[in-house]
Amino acid sequence: MKLTKKRLGFTLIELLVVIAIIAILIALLLPAVQQAREAARRTQCKNNLKQIALALHNYEGIYGVLPHAMWANGVQPCTALQDNGFGWMVSILPMVEQSALFQLINPQGQPGIFNAAMIAQFYPGNTIIPGGNTIVAGYLCPSSPMPQIVPATWTISGGAGALVSDKVEAVGYATSSYKAAGGSNSGDFGMMHKACEGGGVRFRDVTDGLSNTIVVGESTYASSDASTANRLLGTGATEFRDWPIWIGSGNQSDEAIRINGRFNSPINGRTNFNRMFQVINDDCAFSYHVGGAQFALGDGSVRFISENIDTQTYDWLHDKRDGQVLGDF
Repeated sequence: MKLTKKRLGFTLIELLVVIAIIAILIALLLPAVQQAREAARRTQCKNNLKQIALALHNYEGIYGVLPHAMWANGVQPCTALQDNGFGWMVSILPMVEQSALFQLINPQGQPGIFNAAMIAQFYPGNTIIPGGNTIVAGYLCPSSPMPQIVPATWTISGGAGALVSDKVEAVGYATSSYKAAGGSNSGDFGMMHKACEGGGVRFRDVTDGLSNTIVVGESTYASSDASTANRLLGTGATEFRDWPIWIGSGNQSDEAIRINGRFNSPINGRTNFNRMFQVINDDCAFSYHVGGAQFALGDGSVRFISENIDTQTYDWLHDKRDGQVLGDF
């Protein structure tokens, strides 16, 4: 009887086939894993907005008005210098379990506190307001790759080379992913006003209905100083503008804390997070969720709104008293 030698392993061809099959399975699995992770991040972002909306309701319940978008002085009309001051996110710190941080900042209602002389007066020995560099997790979308602390230089998404921050006052402060809704094409008739725009808004002032009016939206980007033509090419920029920082604004710009729904401020600024340098201006809602952004409405609900929403409908969502019928959105 002839004995045959038993084969103890794989041939090279078999091994290569197995490796190829494993590689294909991994390639199929990775997108699903990434989508699952993004879905989790998007859910967390939605929860952040929900908690912010609830904090605003608590604030209005205690004080009878929503917080000022910016605590500059109330002299009308507004000027650039009145865009320096504490923002609305400072006001709601006690309502998001950050009372200790609020007490550390000790805002005192002072306008223009980002002025170096006033910082020296109220916070001796400090170059930034104590607490202003504290990263508040509930103020950040987990999908956003933006720096959590404003850097002196940063390479803008999709651009070429590092740009400097346009105003040194913002450097060192913690960033935010959310901004208040300030107004529409009709004017600054949104849910949160600066002091020089007439002060706090009451829920009873929202005659369009709280469920039809945006109060807070995602907006996590820095715009460049390039011309419109150069933005399309990704050239010509040397500076960043309007870093989104939760404590307020030190660069004479309320775009650090507010968005609007005007026709020239569409969701995601007619670009996307891979080509941030092309965003058309500094008033846009802007997110890292594909196809749109998330918004909290006045009734406390949170909605994902497509960047392809009708521009007129989106504009009306930012006006608390236009009297228009929205329909589906």
